[in-house]
Formats: sequence, structure tokens, C-alpha cells
Amino acid sequence: MQEKYIHNAANLLAKARLQGLSLKELPADARPTTFADAAAIQNETAKILGEKIVAYKVAGTDPETVMWGGILASRLLAHPAKLPASAVPLLGVEGEIAYRLNVDLEPSHRTLTLEQFDEMTTVVPTIEVVDTRFVSYTDAPPMDRNADFMSNGALVYGDPWPNSKATDFTKLPIKLSSSGEVLSETVGGHSAVDSRLPALAFFRSKHRPDYVPQGTIITTGTYTGLKFAKPGDTVSVAFEGYGPLEITFTV
Repeated sequence: MQEKYIHNAANLLAKARLQGLSLKELPADARPTTFADAAAIQNETAKILGEKIVAYKVAGTDPETVMWGGILASRLLAHPAKLPASAVPLLGVEGEIAYRLNVDLEPSHRTLTLEQFDEMTTVVPTIEVVDTRFVSYTDAPPMDRNADFMSNGALVYGDPWPNSKATDFTKLPIKLSSSGEVLSETVGGHSAVDSRLPALAFFRSKHRPDYVPQGTIITTGTYTGLKFAKPGDTVSVAFEGYGPLEITFTV
């Protein structure tokens, strides 16, 4: 994809984010056809916004095909968090498990074993807020959504998980509630079963950034399914053995 078309797509997505606009889809000449195109548009969008990518959401377990969405510094929020509902009007929420880098991720780490992965990361629970710059989240072309930071609106993170090595995250009970209404109760439920696998695939991918700094959080996909809040709601995700994370969508 030519640089001018990458810039055009990124400019549209940045404008939509800044002005609260909604796109039907990206124009044909600015539409990504590969994930490499989408990732380039993400990077250009962050540049236009004057933002740094400080975390990632990842999907897939194959290093050749794993995909990721950058999470902007202004949208990485410590628990308990508040965010205007108008900033993320889709108000999608998911309970997830993430991994924070204890060291800089370098090119040499593309051959990591799972045991080495465990040594260089710390488990962190998260709530992903899902949002879109498109009129319809479901009808927008999938690769357009990938270019839109894979529909990330924000990420709420908690303190490191105590004694994570003694926790079986493949069978983790999680309850997601919105203003007291239980929207999801699950035991396990991650699509990869082991939530480490998407992060490991990202680390191993030859397409990922060569250097990812220490402290970067990699969130790995939903345990709870995608649920939806309303303006004014406080969303709580309770992780058994840890406790709740919360975000309030202010009006």
C-alpha cells in the first residue's frame, strides 16, 4: 500500500476520533487489503494524533498470522477508571488477562519458549473498552476495523496478579457486571484456552515491531464475550482470586 494512501486512511481515522465522526468505510484507494497495511495505518494514525502506542491487544496464536491493535497512551487507564461515555459511544466491554513486559522485547525474543515468556512477563487483569470509528461496528470491513486499532477504545488495567503461577487461568471464573446487572459469568472461556498463546505469538512474529519497551501491556482477548454498557454505568469485572476492576462511563 502506497504511503500516500496509508496517510489518507490514517487522516480519516484520526479526524473521526478527534471530531466524533463516523465513517461508513474507508475509501477504496485507502482501504487496507492486508494486515501489514492495517498496522501501517495504525502507526500513521498515532503519529497524526501525536500519541504513543503503549500497549497492544492481540488476536491469533500463529506467529505468521497474529494481528494486533495499538492502544494509545491517553486510553490506557489505571483501575478504578473514568471515561466519558461520549468518547467511546459503542460502550463495548470485555474482561481479559494481559501480560506486562518485565524487559524490553527485542528481535532475539522471536524464538521464545513458553517458559521464557513466563519469566519475562507479569500477569495483569484488564477490561478492554471496545469502540469504533465506523457507523456500524459489525458491518465495517474487517480490515478497516483492524486499521482502526482493532476497534480499541481504551484499556483498564489493575495491579499485578499476586502468585499468578499458582492460578489456572484456563479455568478462571470471571463475572462482568454493569451497574449491578450481571452480564456475563464464565469459567475459562478464552478462545485460545491458554491466554498466554496470543501474546507469545505476537512476541514470536517477524512482523511485530522489533523493539517493544519494558512495561508495555499485551492484552490477549476476551474471557467474557463482548458486552455493552450504557452511559452512566459503572462496569465491574470480578476475577476470582484477584478481585474487581472498574470503569465508570460518565455523562
